[in-house]
Amino acid sequence: MDLGLKDKVAVITGGSRGIGKACAKELLNEGAIAVLVSKSPDSNAAAVREFEKTYPGRVIGIPTDVNDDAAIGAMTEQVIARFGRIDILINAAATVIPQDFFKMDDAHLTSLLDQKFNAAARCIRHVVPHMRKHKWGRIINVSGLAGRQPHFTVVPAALNNSAMLNLTKALATELAKDNILINAVVPYIIDTERQAETMQEWAQMTGQPEAEVRQQRISKVAVRRMGRSDEVSAVVAFMVSERASYVVGTAWYVDGGGAMTL
Repeated sequence: MDLGLKDKVAVITGGSRGIGKACAKELLNEGAIAVLVSKSPDSNAAAVREFEKTYPGRVIGIPTDVNDDAAIGAMTEQVIARFGRIDILINAAATVIPQDFFKMDDAHLTSLLDQKFNAAARCIRHVVPHMRKHKWGRIINVSGLAGRQPHFTVVPAALNNSAMLNLTKALATELAKDNILINAVVPYIIDTERQAETMQEWAQMTGQPEAEVRQQRISKVAVRRMGRSDEVSAVVAFMVSERASYVVGTAWYVDGGGAMTL
């Protein structure tokens, strides 16, 4: 199936590892150009080197702190200067690991919201004007199941993820006027480096062995296994393509049947 993504320019935050990296690979496979955006220069450079072996000249890395509005603006202008446009934005940065709500102060909670929701909002504000010039754009916000199924140990993740879903729906009609389609994906226990950190943090909070925590979480999934990052990126690639041109303001679950909501 040709998704029509050849030579589309995709900016992927959190693009050097996990779901973001998988999305970059998926889009590169479809002939797109990938701009990897992450805070760590070393992580970014390593991912670019890896991709260059298979996709020479089609991937660049721009280390960027998405908590810094000026840095996002500079990154955006750098992409425009090099490629002339931005067609796709995937907000995959900063998945928030479990935190005990009763041990967080205001500053901590605010900083966690800044890392994910505010970062995505900043990226959208900077990128959309360039998409509007070309009357074409696709934006994917990577949310998470905590946004629909809250728990006191994942309050920051739940607030971030539910806010991402709200933002997605709120902007859908306005952006669609310019053929910019915004949607969200809602993954659950995807087998990534960040998920391993989440399991470790959960084990420390509950006093359970990590293996037990892992098994408990998997038992809540209909398919009884963790998901793979490429299972998320396959959905993302479809959603940013012309094949999904009537899909707007939605949240697509990629959760193995873990969601208990309608």
